[in-house]
Amino acid sequence: MTKPRDSIAHKERHIILLMACYALGGSKNSVHSEDIMNKAFQWNKEKFGWRKQTYKNYPNTLPLSQGLFKARKYGLLKGTYDQQFLSKDGWTLTDKGLEKAESLSSLVNIKTSKKTLSQFQRKVLSEFKKHKNFELKGKDFTIYHLADALNISVNNLPLLNSTIIKIYRWAKISDDQKVLDLINKNIKKQKSFKKYLKEVFTEI
Repeated sequence: MTKPRDSIAHKERHIILLMACYALGGSKNSVHSEDIMNKAFQWNKEKFGWRKQTYKNYPNTLPLSQGLFKARKYGLLKGTYDQQFLSKDGWTLTDKGLEKAESLSSLVNIKTSKKTLSQFQRKVLSEFKKHKNFELKGKDFTIYHLADALNISVNNLPLLNSTIIKIYRWAKISDDQKVLDLINKNIKKQKSFKKYLKEVFTEI
């Protein structure tokens, strides 16, 4: 493998797409399919362009979309490709994907800002670990206390799940052991939470 500044040579399309998502900040935020596809196409037109010489400078969406779904199949990316509704479209790296991307990080030029937390993200982590509800232990800490700590309605389970996963990912990136311990002790060890946090228990 080589690392030209503006290209990536790799035999697997889904790995190029994984690295595109990584380079665009997918380790901590959701990245639109079109942005990932555009980056991958810029890096490697031979694999993602049309075969005819006349059209080689145009992206072929079939191998691009197939590569995204393959990365998801292998547990490297998590997300959805939705051409009609951008609000539903987006991809993030899984823990497995982040580990793989980090091992191949020499392939890409990635800005530090794409790997480090923003001031807002650091503030979220700080407020999370300082919340008084986490002083409750065991069964005294209910799903309602968790929802209150995140300022999210317990009826909005999709947002509750996605927010916890984001906080977990940000904590891993910044190596915030206190937040990781809180998630492990107050969420992952609470079996009664599984019916509310199916996505959380699957992802982390």
